Amino acid sequence: MYEKYQHLKLARRGKVLTMTLDNPPLNAIGQGIHDELMTIFPDIAQDHEVNVVVITGRGRAFSAGGDLQLVAENMDDANAYLAKAISPYTYLIAYGMINLDKVIIAKINGDTFGVGATVALLSDLSIAVPHAKIADPHVVMGISAGDGGSYLWPLNIGFAKAKWHLLTGEALTGEEAEQMGLISKVVPADELDAFVDALAEKLANGPSMALNATKRSVNMLLKRQIEGLVEAHWGMEVFTLFSEDHRSAVRGFMDGEKPEFKGR
Repeated sequence: MYEKYQHLKLARRGKVLTMTLDNPPLNAIGQGIHDELMTIFPDIAQDHEVNVVVITGRGRAFSAGGDLQLVAENMDDANAYLAKAISPYTYLIAYGMINLDKVIIAKINGDTFGVGATVALLSDLSIAVPHAKIADPHVVMGISAGDGGSYLWPLNIGFAKAKWHLLTGEALTGEEAEQMGLISKVVPADELDAFVDALAEKLANGPSMALNATKRSVNMLLKRQIEGLVEAHWGMEVFTLFSEDHRSAVRGFMDGEKPEFKGR
């Protein structure tokens, strides 16, 4: 049932399904991965052979976030931008993950930024290596943190700390993220695979009805807190996507130059 997925590599072992973000070198999330992330979780819901989902990234990163190369190529054409570089339905990823009655584990094998961090933080359990950098640098690119950061970071670490990291774009290490409550746990890099495998296997062979019902119960509160916000926050991001500041930031990033922000 997963044959149609090209940008997400899926492998089942027993009752555990591993989903690997596969867009080397840093697993940037462009249209292809975006579109597949919006449909994969409803599909997994219909897979009665799977009890636990593990999400990770290929290679040395979990995900660098949005695909800036694709953005740079299309940002001067609004229609192409919306069709190729971003998706106006990113919020469906959040709903798909929250509504999935199976445990999702994020195996954060390296840096994760922006929407990549959102996918990691929306997971039920998040396990990172100490050196991983976790950030939502939307503002650095002249856009609003609209694909999850604006609601997930305050819910996890409080408004004061969340505003610091969202407004500055400053990254946390895996160790700092664990200490602040942004992620579940940190384990040494050479132990990550074995730790996550053992955890996934334990949960996959545990009392699935109780585990899934507990996830659903916890997410009732989460859904109540974010219902409507995900669409509104994404609208704020789309609003800023067509700003001169955003174009300046993207061009500056691609050219290795400091952008000049003009507030428009």
